[in-house]
Amino acid sequence: MSTSISILGNTGRDVELRYTPQGRAVANFTVASNSVRNTAQGKVKKTDWYNVSAFGKQAETLSKHLKKGSQILVRGRLSFNPWLSRDGEARVSADVVLQDFDFAGGAGNGNSASDTTEKVVSGAQTGAPEIGETDEMPSPEMIAAMRDMDGGEEPFAGQF
Repeated sequence: MSTSISILGNTGRDVELRYTPQGRAVANFTVASNSVRNTAQGKVKKTDWYNVSAFGKQAETLSKHLKKGSQILVRGRLSFNPWLSRDGEARVSADVVLQDFDFAGGAGNGNSASDTTEKVVSGAQTGAPEIGETDEMPSPEMIAAMRDMDGGEEPFAGQF
């Protein structure tokens, strides 16, 4: 059984890149995602770990730009796979086959400044221009005209 999932987290180790005998790139890395829950005992922090696998061009891009501690938004197919530890304990791993991703965070998160400003188009092509392909920022007049189009209501998230 698998389901779609989006995970915002930090890489737990550097990306391991290898190639299949047919020459297809395969990258493996882990992502840790934190959550905080309020309980009767107070706030409890929980970290969930995910094993992520990427293929092809995505695998090569990730191995080039991700380091341990890099922040990333991963979208993919989640599956749970049971296994036994060396001690014979039953365990379950959360495995994600990557479909799409975005680099997140700033220069202090394991990415260089150039890595975090770069827009990587992966998975399905969106047709949106990449950094460096667009014209300059919209003029102040255009931004004012866009604001006027909403009829004077309060701005909403994502609006100029």
